[in-house]
Amino acid sequence: MRLEINFGRGQLALEIPEQNILAYRRPGFSAADSTSSNQKILLDAINGFGILRISPIFAGRQVGVIIDDATHSAPQMELLAVMLPFLRSARFVQFLLATRGEEPNRAANQQLIDVMQAMIADFEFPDYEIHANDPEKDEFVEIGRTARGTPVQVNERSAKCDIFLVIADMQNHEFAGYTNPLQNFLPGICSWETRTRNESLVRDDRATFGTHPWHPDPKRRNSPVADDLWEGVQMILRRRPVLTLIFISSRGQLQWAKIGALIEATSAGIQKVDELMSFALPPADYLIVSPGGYPDDESFYIAQRALELTKNAIAPNGEILFLAHCENGIGPQHFYEALTKPLSEISKRIENDCTLDAHKAYKFAQTIQQLRAIHVHSNLSNEVIERIHLHPCATPQALANQWLAKNPQAKISVFDGAGKLAIYTG
Repeated sequence: MRLEINFGRGQLALEIPEQNILAYRRPGFSAADSTSSNQKILLDAINGFGILRISPIFAGRQVGVIIDDATHSAPQMELLAVMLPFLRSARFVQFLLATRGEEPNRAANQQLIDVMQAMIADFEFPDYEIHANDPEKDEFVEIGRTARGTPVQVNERSAKCDIFLVIADMQNHEFAGYTNPLQNFLPGICSWETRTRNESLVRDDRATFGTHPWHPDPKRRNSPVADDLWEGVQMILRRRPVLTLIFISSRGQLQWAKIGALIEATSAGIQKVDELMSFALPPADYLIVSPGGYPDDESFYIAQRALELTKNAIAPNGEILFLAHCENGIGPQHFYEALTKPLSEISKRIENDCTLDAHKAYKFAQTIQQLRAIHVHSNLSNEVIERIHLHPCATPQALANQWLAKNPQAKISVFDGAGKLAIYTG
């Protein structure tokens, strides 16, 4: 069976005998959505909320519009273009790019800003500002601390807003349950300190995908990271209203969208993510995992979440082939340096370390120790890969052939777009 797997800005071909493939999963389309255009899905979302209800919500008000930054593989400009006409009745519009700490001044974010300015120039629009949140250099207002000790320091530009419109991509999240509008606020428009403290909660074993305080299943509502996010966001909002346009997408194609109030819309999105992007599977002998190509594999730090989301699909002491181009390198240096330490020491070193990105190294070290090997095919040098206890793979097909030569009955599961998936033990 020939597989064309997303890798960087292109695809990588692999041949795997069909009888050896236990599962091949990608972010799924429902039968109804598979032939729907983005415009039709958006129109259905607008009509579902009520097209005549939207403009009056913003009329005469100072509106904060929070959107995902360029690290998300989502058609956010297409969604923004649909919503801009409804904002013409506002008194002022403050656009904020939710950077979540990842290099706010990157060229791709500036390109987004340029596109937004060009779109707004096409028609009459109120005064506005577009700003990418800089968690290090911006001015922040400290509102207080959550019960878990997270200092809530929010961008001062949000303080002047009467109401918010949040346009947010929803998918599985390896530590906070689901990516959703809460994260557009925290850490999206917050400081380094806020993000660092909240994300230090991932050391709790309950910090995983598929749980959230708004999950329809009461047994899946215990999520320390998401609970802390919601408490912090309530402090930020101070009862100010939020309208959300949430959506699920893959490779620029919308699969679902909904407009509504924060809790109502996000709860519906959680159910839809479970339906389209979550699978229960038996463990395989080997995994082949791709985050889904650029930008989901733009750095190893970003790409690695795909391994956390799919690790339940591998048998103990199994092996993984990880296909992540990493055109922008390894990612934050602290994350990398933490992983270069002996694996047995990483958890001890990080136990009391709240430094940004240490938490991710802690979790990943646990994953590495459960496996025989993680083989990495990427743009990274062999030395960089080996220093973090992984194995460089120059030729993915040769490795797959080697696995099957060793065990012709071996079962391999393949995940493409794994940065959005969640695999549960079946």
